[in-house]
Amino acid sequence: MRGLDAYEKALWNWVNVYNLDGFLQDVYNYYEGKGIYCIALSRGLNLLTVGFVIAFSSFLIGCVDYSRIKPEKSTRLSDVVVHQCVSKFSGFTLLFFMLFTAFYVWQIVMFVLGVRRLVDMYHFYTHLLKIPDSDIQTIPWSEVVRRIGAIREENPLTAISSKNSRNTNDTTTAKLDAHDVANRILRQENYLIALFNKELLDLRVPLPRLLKRFVPEERGKGKMLTKALEWNLRFCLMEYLFDRHGRVRKVFLKSRNRAPLIEGLRRRFIFMGILNAVFAPFIVSFILMYSFFRYFEEYHKDPSTIGGRQYTLYAQWKFREFNELPHFFKRRLHESYPVATSYIGQFPNEKMKLIMRFVAFVAGSFTAVLVLASIADPDLVVHFEITPHGTVLFWISVFGGILATARGMIPDDHDVFDPEQLMMEVITHTHYMPDEWKGELHSKKTHAQFGELFQMKILIFVQEILSVLLTPFVLWYSLPPCAPAIIDFFREFSVHVEGRGYVCSFAEFNFERHGNVKVCRTIDDVG
Repeated sequence: MRGLDAYEKALWNWVNVYNLDGFLQDVYNYYEGKGIYCIALSRGLNLLTVGFVIAFSSFLIGCVDYSRIKPEKSTRLSDVVVHQCVSKFSGFTLLFFMLFTAFYVWQIVMFVLGVRRLVDMYHFYTHLLKIPDSDIQTIPWSEVVRRIGAIREENPLTAISSKNSRNTNDTTTAKLDAHDVANRILRQENYLIALFNKELLDLRVPLPRLLKRFVPEERGKGKMLTKALEWNLRFCLMEYLFDRHGRVRKVFLKSRNRAPLIEGLRRRFIFMGILNAVFAPFIVSFILMYSFFRYFEEYHKDPSTIGGRQYTLYAQWKFREFNELPHFFKRRLHESYPVATSYIGQFPNEKMKLIMRFVAFVAGSFTAVLVLASIADPDLVVHFEITPHGTVLFWISVFGGILATARGMIPDDHDVFDPEQLMMEVITHTHYMPDEWKGELHSKKTHAQFGELFQMKILIFVQEILSVLLTPFVLWYSLPPCAPAIIDFFREFSVHVEGRGYVCSFAEFNFERHGNVKVCRTIDDVG
């Protein structure tokens, strides 16, 4: 490639694409990341964040002798810092430090290796698509697709076109329209969307018989999907189904391979369960430290955010439509948040409303008295202790946080309550309405079921922490029995599309084949 100018290098890279799906995914990620400078800055700051969390956590855990801190006398930081503390780390602290240092080095290597691909994508956008980096944040995706299609028409062949021209699993094509591009980018996600829609994945946490008497069993196949479990599902399923070129492995398409494939998938689940169990203590430690550093300032600035809500990961997969790119999906969800929050908050809950008003009154009374006392005598703020080591300033912060949280949970008395109308607006955005909701949008049952999908952020955070510890059990016990149905699904619902290879049949919107329009919901179905 020496002697080629930037345009010729970009064209050479386009003509020599070996994995068109992967290339288009890079194109989309570059667009969603807002260009080379934003992506590089984001990745660089992410590296610094991870490094800071590892270094600061190690310092707090292993480099401070807390027994030297004497509340009754003045103590300097230098008096409690352990000199050459790394050499004195305990076994767990040293293992924590070494593992996350190795992880951080790997992250740096991946960052460096990703720079070249990032630069290549910058040249592709700048010289082939004629989209400067300054326009990435404002140009619509449809225009990017149109320009990709124009380049494809001018240069229809990639490096694997002639090689795979006779291959029935060929994933190249002479055209690239909006549907084709979206289907390629979301080839794997479409399979996952279908798996969740058909409820083939058992996500329930297995409970011992003793606990089953006291803990009610989850309805259906369970709804506790977290980022840890999602990552494991992607690895166990998608890395198994697809080869390194992004094509469906032919072995999945023949029924005679069913038994060994089922056994192989079961082994993958169990192996990942063991791996998750080994690293669970370290992952939990890192998440707790990172979350504390990240969310403390947000909570301190606005304590009412602790009562905020968001859609669970399970809900997002249920709401997702086939071939729907992430930025379109996020826009749908964001548009639904105000209405969904109003629906949850306005629903009659007189008991909670009365309790929160009482809590707000008591907390506000204490806060008012302490603030007035501090104004009358400023020395009270730091020198007067209400409880041992609990100064006036400390208790003002505590009661202020309780007051803000309680107020955030009290609905506005002037809001007009119409649950059915609000839920219809939510459905308009989410495109999701189970059969049992029809005619019951006003009911407490529908409110409770929607509340499981639109949960408080603090509960979702707790689930994420617990999931790191519980995911091994889901992988060991709950998911292996699902292997036969999953393998059958891959075989029965993979169809060959000329020029694109094998794709999930639901993503082709062939209603005559499936006969169930609920699997591919549209706005007309729920409106």
